Amino acid sequence: MIPTALHRTLALAPALALLAGLPLASMDTQEGAEGADAGAAEGPGEPLLFELGEHAPDLLIPRGERLQFGVDVAVGPVGATVGKVHIDSGVDPYVESMLMMTRPEGEEEREVGWLRAKAEGGYLFYDMTTVLDSRYLPKEWPRVSHFYRQSGSENRRRESTIGTFDGRHQLAFRGDTRHGAPSGQRIWQDLQYRAVPAGSVDMLGAVFLARTLLAGEEEELTFPLLDKTRLWKMTLTRGAEKVVEVPFGRYDAVEIKLIPSAWPGEPEHDPKKFKGLFGIKGSIQLWVEKETGVPLRIVGTMPAGPIEIDCDIYLEEASGLPTAFVDLATREAAARAAAEAAEAEQDEARSGT
Repeated sequence: MIPTALHRTLALAPALALLAGLPLASMDTQEGAEGADAGAAEGPGEPLLFELGEHAPDLLIPRGERLQFGVDVAVGPVGATVGKVHIDSGVDPYVESMLMMTRPEGEEEREVGWLRAKAEGGYLFYDMTTVLDSRYLPKEWPRVSHFYRQSGSENRRRESTIGTFDGRHQLAFRGDTRHGAPSGQRIWQDLQYRAVPAGSVDMLGAVFLARTLLAGEEEELTFPLLDKTRLWKMTLTRGAEKVVEVPFGRYDAVEIKLIPSAWPGEPEHDPKKFKGLFGIKGSIQLWVEKETGVPLRIVGTMPAGPIEIDCDIYLEEASGLPTAFVDLATREAAARAAAEAAEAEQDEARSGT
């Protein structure tokens, strides 16, 4: 049984967020975009290393990175370009209280990391705007806050809070429903609570853990992943390597394989029913740049109302990228310049003798 104090804390979350300095999620991503632009102007800097918990690796959150993807879909032989996906990230100073905007002398500076993904577009009879917003805070409760909003042909809202309360690591989740709501509207369902392992992460965070995998020497990473109240054991492994060409350039890429299974002690889940970012499912392919883990292409199947469509999400534009993110044309030009310089140096040495 979750303490009444926790229930009151969650019910008052919007008001407490203003006092505690917790950034609230919004369908409007302008604030995050401005922060990303500012970070890009100053250079990306080192990512924030956020400790998720004992059952998960550390999460690397880029400072001021903005990625824009095109989306192609197909139903049978018919295909079309239907929308855009934006994935932004950033790091802000953590403010304990709006009443105390300056950090007390001697107190260590703390930061809030955030990830935001927005998909918008339409195909045939169906249109959709979906926003996922995750916040990673330097305190026990909430440790991770995740918000999901979908509008358009269908409307959905979900909120998840993960952290340690009263010495127990747990999840507080609520979603909305049309049952019992006025016609054409949706209302919040009651909060649901459950114990979860320390280090449980949302799907948006899981995508960014691919960078942790590539930054280390491990061949795979395993961690607890939450989808609503369902707990998966997610394993990321390095797959095949190849050159991937997208509108933003040609890159040395590696496939990150997502292998879901039931977390120990949980009911068995059918891996075929696993849903990734934006509900993408099936045989999900995630191709990332080999050195940095920046996503280049995501391929899978996405629900669109009563039907499912094959989707291909590919990188079109980007800013605030790590310095190691370099396309093949630049690498090849640098290799040619180095070879020419070496040859010129050899010619000069020969002529001197």
